[in-house]
Amino acid sequence: MKNLSLIIAILFSILLTALCTSAQTTDDVLNILIKKGTITQQEADSIRAEAAIKKQQEIAKEKFFPVSAGGKLFQISGYTQARYQYFQNQKVTPASAFDIRRARLDFTGSFDPKWSYRLLIDFVGASGATGTAATGGSLLSPLLLDAYVVYRPFDDYLKLTAGQFILPFSLENLSPDRNLETIDRSQVVNALVARKGDASNGIVDSIGNQNGRDLGIQASGSFFKFQGRNLVDYSIGLFNGAGIDVADNNKNKDVSTRLVLHPFSILSIGASYYNGYDKFTDGRTGDRFRWGGELALNYKTLSLESEIITAQDANTLSKHYDHQGGYIQASYFLVPKKFQVVLKYDTYNPNTNVMGLQSTYYILGVNYFFNSFTKIQVDYRKADGLGAVNNGNDLFSAQFQIAF
Repeated sequence: MKNLSLIIAILFSILLTALCTSAQTTDDVLNILIKKGTITQQEADSIRAEAAIKKQQEIAKEKFFPVSAGGKLFQISGYTQARYQYFQNQKVTPASAFDIRRARLDFTGSFDPKWSYRLLIDFVGASGATGTAATGGSLLSPLLLDAYVVYRPFDDYLKLTAGQFILPFSLENLSPDRNLETIDRSQVVNALVARKGDASNGIVDSIGNQNGRDLGIQASGSFFKFQGRNLVDYSIGLFNGAGIDVADNNKNKDVSTRLVLHPFSILSIGASYYNGYDKFTDGRTGDRFRWGGELALNYKTLSLESEIITAQDANTLSKHYDHQGGYIQASYFLVPKKFQVVLKYDTYNPNTNVMGLQSTYYILGVNYFFNSFTKIQVDYRKADGLGAVNNGNDLFSAQFQIAF
């Protein structure tokens, strides 16, 4: 009965407040109800307290921009990476240096379960849109990496992506920079999947450094759910082929596809294919073909990952350049979620038709995770290869990352 009378009193006070003139406050109404014995002094104080809390919440919403997380309209995250490199000899200048590797802000959100978006900006744009590529373009800083909208008409089965985003080719290419287990990506991914590579070693992709991205549209999704996982993932996209932040330089469009099978919960097997066309600033034109195979195994604190990629670039000078490379990487947490050891074998040949160009890296790395926001990575890379510029020029590197 007491609760009922309290509810009636609250409703009555709301009604009176709506009908009263501006000179009459809620406190005046509550005082009248107390005098009439409708509610007690304690009940009135409780109503006043609740009203005050709601008022403060309304004021707070007016003062601050409503940034929400977890699949809401607007979410901000980001990270920065500070790096130190020391080369064994002076073949690379500078041989010893600190730098800010990346400094990125990531804006994501969803309007409803079917629509979402992403904007990713790197404020260290030194890598540029095209670097030393013959396709031309300009050096940009800051650099817009991702800018796309996603529509999911059929849940997991079909996702449509439009804008600028990572090419669906290669497992390592699709791995976010902040999650890499070694400081640098493998040579073959850098050289053949629209990334910078090693310019001094002649392994830059023909379209230059695009951070593995391009402008286009993509359909992707998953099929055949079994024991809580999807057995098949697919992606197929149509792209300009000229890189990021630039208009297409020819009427042709490039196709990139990737198919991944998950026969077991710990095992993934995938294949990628790319068919493209280049138009260089010096008038040359040519086709670009890429084929890739991948394998990943994750069992408790052990991870194994391997890829092989072959490619062919042709041009109007009737020259064909055949490229091939791959890597095998193993990582293991000696202390779960804290201390990780990484071993990697990384090899690449920029032109299989020429003897002595093979470049091979043997990498030993350790990663220490202070928490989910900060980590430090230390790698030692031994370089080998008869014709490689970096032959014998071993590299020690350390990288600190902080994220939010």
